Amino acid sequence: MTSRITRLLTSTVLAISAMTMGGCALIESNVSGTTLSILEDGFTPPTLQMRDVEMACNFATVNGPLVGAARNFYGDPSLMETVLMSSAGVCSENQAIAEEMRYMRAAREKRADEAQDARIAQKRLLAVAAERQYTAFYRMRTKMEQKYFIKYGSECPRFKRDFDELVYLLGSVAGLQAMQNDIAAQQTVGVPTDTAPLVEKALKCLDNAKWWGAPNAARAAVWSIIPGGGEGKDIKGTFDTSMKLGEAAGVRLSHVMAAVAAQSVDDKTAVRETIKRFTANKDFKANPEYRLIDAIAQSQMINVSDRMWTQATGTRTPIGSLGKFWDEKAGGDIDADSFLK
Repeated sequence: MTSRITRLLTSTVLAISAMTMGGCALIESNVSGTTLSILEDGFTPPTLQMRDVEMACNFATVNGPLVGAARNFYGDPSLMETVLMSSAGVCSENQAIAEEMRYMRAAREKRADEAQDARIAQKRLLAVAAERQYTAFYRMRTKMEQKYFIKYGSECPRFKRDFDELVYLLGSVAGLQAMQNDIAAQQTVGVPTDTAPLVEKALKCLDNAKWWGAPNAARAAVWSIIPGGGEGKDIKGTFDTSMKLGEAAGVRLSHVMAAVAAQSVDDKTAVRETIKRFTANKDFKANPEYRLIDAIAQSQMINVSDRMWTQATGTRTPIGSLGKFWDEKAGGDIDADSFLK
């Protein structure tokens, strides 16, 4: 009943808006709506097929404001903004990790001034990442509630197309990332701390197998992070099932979530096992339709590995050594001495 009333009120408001909108405004609305449809249906699929993470996130950083300007022409770019802001957050996160590694090297060499400067720079970049990711989450949530007449986290939308489901997934994951990065940046952005449990409930609405195991892996990450959240939950089993789905589907986003969750509770053994699993299948082929998302997962897994390598040795993961570690015994197919040559 409530949904019917909401639909009726929305339809009435739209009708009144159309009647009061001038001729030029109607033309601008139609043009911006058509342009956004072209971006969503014509430009996004080929972008998701590429592997160049840096190009994709830089493109998103530059063009995010341009797409957002569609509001000035009576368009609603919320779905595209979610995709672009999520991608732009990747750029800021990568820059923040570079500063974190600079901090580690300076700390190892007891250069206090540089270590402190690097830490400050890292937190500033994490705040930028959190701002972009929370914007992605907010745009997705608002649009989904308006389009499907639901309350995010309490009701499930009846999705009309795969693109909406993808945006729902990316925006929800961005909400989790925003909260985590904001906490690391001393909560300078002010991301609400109830975002994680809200996202955990909302992700039940997605088909876990269809989306490469990522929805349940994200839920398991929330169970790991929230105190008491793992009671009665099979966190390890959920990650394992989700990673199997991701490996079979060619998108290993679940592996990153498992590694980050293990890292957040300082479970180094689980982090190593997850990185090794990520690279274990030498015949792995990325899903051609979502190659960019697997490439982002790979870049984030390299970041996790780089953090461990830099802390232990002062350098990033050597080329071709993702899945290997500095303290492993030489022998078999591992040549530990060759890592640092």
